[in-house]
Order: sequence, then structure tokens, then C-alpha cells
Amino acid sequence: MADRFPEITSVEEFIRLRESEDPAEYNRSAWAAMPLAVWWNLVRNHPDMRLWAAHNRTVPSEILAELIKDPDLAGPRPGGQ
Repeated sequence: MADRFPEITSVEEFIRLRESEDPAEYNRSAWAAMPLAVWWNLVRNHPDMRLWAAHNRTVPSEILAELIKDPDLAGPRPGGQ
């Protein structure tokens, strides 16, 4: 399905799409691919968008590995940690 959506080319575009009330734009933020440099810019410089980065279906594994370290995104852990 990701190939149905044009690539997102900037952090500003991702944020605009994510905050849009237009379902087509909102869905594009969840399905469109982005260059790796844009992903890194997003997760490093826009912590308020980290949850939505994780929501994207094309997020690269190295970005997920970074996001999993974020205690604000972590759910309950075994043993209450």
C-alpha cells in the first residue's frame, strides 16, 4: 500500500500531513515512505512527532531501534520496569 502514496520529502511535509484534518493527507503520513535523513531529522528534532513516526508503516528498522529507547513511547514492561 505504501507505493500508493508519494514519498514525503521533508519533516515539515510530514508534520503538515500528520496534523491535517484531511483523511487523505493524514493517511499519507501513516503510509508514505521518507528518505532516511528525513526520518533522523524527525525523530531527533521533533520529539512530539516520535509516536507518529512509529505509526508510519514504512519506518525503517534503525529508526524503530531508536524509538524503542524513548521511555515516553514505552508501554508496560514485564516486571514493572
